[in-house]
Amino acid sequence: MFKKIFQIFLFCVIISLNLLAQTKSNANAKIVVDSYLLNQNHTIPIGILIELENDWHIYWRNPGDSGMPTSIDFDLPDGVTISEIRWPAPKAFEYDGLASYGYEKQVLLLADLLVPENYALSSIEITADLKSLICKDVCIPFNTSVSTEVDLVNNFKADNQISRLFSETVRGLPGVKQNIDFSVKLNDEFITFKIHNPEIKPAEIESLYFLPYQNGIFKNSIDQKFLQKENNSELVVEFDHFRIEEPKEIYGLLVYDFGNPDKSRKVYEIKKLLIN
Repeated sequence: MFKKIFQIFLFCVIISLNLLAQTKSNANAKIVVDSYLLNQNHTIPIGILIELENDWHIYWRNPGDSGMPTSIDFDLPDGVTISEIRWPAPKAFEYDGLASYGYEKQVLLLADLLVPENYALSSIEITADLKSLICKDVCIPFNTSVSTEVDLVNNFKADNQISRLFSETVRGLPGVKQNIDFSVKLNDEFITFKIHNPEIKPAEIESLYFLPYQNGIFKNSIDQKFLQKENNSELVVEFDHFRIEEPKEIYGLLVYDFGNPDKSRKVYEIKKLLIN
């Protein structure tokens, strides 16, 4: 009897170690810090850098039909605060009619560390607890804790590669302040966007789709119907047939893809309260 219990225990340990080894080899995370100059009000740019092996992906704040949202909780010294995470626009992964949203290869999730004036400490340690899921043909929990020390006495110059990564990520963030004008019309099955974007000619658009921040209200898909007009675009987004609630606002990303390979996609954050 004891031998059988020991064999079962040993089997569980081996499986756990294999899963742990897979997770460590297929993804890793660390806190990185961009260059900063110290002044009276310290704003220090930081990021969670997640690197994945080929063909593996991790999930966005809205994972879509599968997976789980990536979450990050920071442990900070008293008096120090941090901004909200700034998420790069995700990629859509579609399989058997299901769509999920996330990142492959590498992603930098940005935030600003805010240190008050005349802070007493000369350095601080920050810790981030990350919880997510990484997937290929199987999915594995990716839960890790990462930390770093930040100097509050001397100016800091980051490695050129890290600074370049911060710059590229910032340039690729969804546009928040723009001249997009849009209205929406709802019925029981879908919502219709009427969009005027002076930055983009409707004839250039190959595909247009909306990625909501909240899961469970809209059908997850990038195959959304859109109609090009002379000065406007119309986009139809289906509701999830099993939606958890009626939408109170439109909040998420509007993504334009172009047929021209030399022109990269454009992504805008849009938000509108819905009046019942």
